[in-house]
Amino acid sequence: MFVGKRMTRKVVTASRGDTLKFASHLLKENRIHQLPVVEDGHLIGFLSGTDIRNSTFEETTVSERGEIAVKNKTVGEVMTREVITVAPWDTIEDALVIILRKRLSALPVVEGKTLVGIITKADLLAAFKDILRIEEAGVRVEVFLPADSNSLVQLIRTIAELNLAIRSLILSPSKTGYVAFLRLSTIDVASVRKAVRHAGFAVPEVADFLE
Repeated sequence: MFVGKRMTRKVVTASRGDTLKFASHLLKENRIHQLPVVEDGHLIGFLSGTDIRNSTFEETTVSERGEIAVKNKTVGEVMTREVITVAPWDTIEDALVIILRKRLSALPVVEGKTLVGIITKADLLAAFKDILRIEEAGVRVEVFLPADSNSLVQLIRTIAELNLAIRSLILSPSKTGYVAFLRLSTIDVASVRKAVRHAGFAVPEVADFLE
């Protein structure tokens, strides 16, 4: 799945000349945590709620005459200029890795320099929820597999013989091979486990994953 499929296209943005008070209002009004900063459609910066909280809305200066002047700070003074971005054709896995490594809450999506969307942690969670189909009726079964493709084929045949649909299938490395996490179109998990064991596969218990 690609970023362009899951990103938010209608992006709330700010301009470099907007005041921090105005930017803060945009965040609260739209219940968001970050604002791409654009100029003529091009991304020029990024402003987060943390950036605003770490700054003050106003800057006090003293003129040559000794007069106190209060100036409203602007987005352009506080925004991050070196922005990490992704493209619509990047995968959601790539976006997730960047967000986790850089400890970000969202990534602007650009084509060249043009802002075309934004993808957030919530967007990525929703994407993986859909991939795993966890809202559909069914159960998850875990099966230990040796490190060869034939065992996976045999497991799928075993499930097919039970006349069950595989909602999703994930292979995760283990010490001896792989663990297959299957979500199946049934609620009778006991019968599935019994049939899989009868076919010669090892079906772990929860405690096996907590060691």
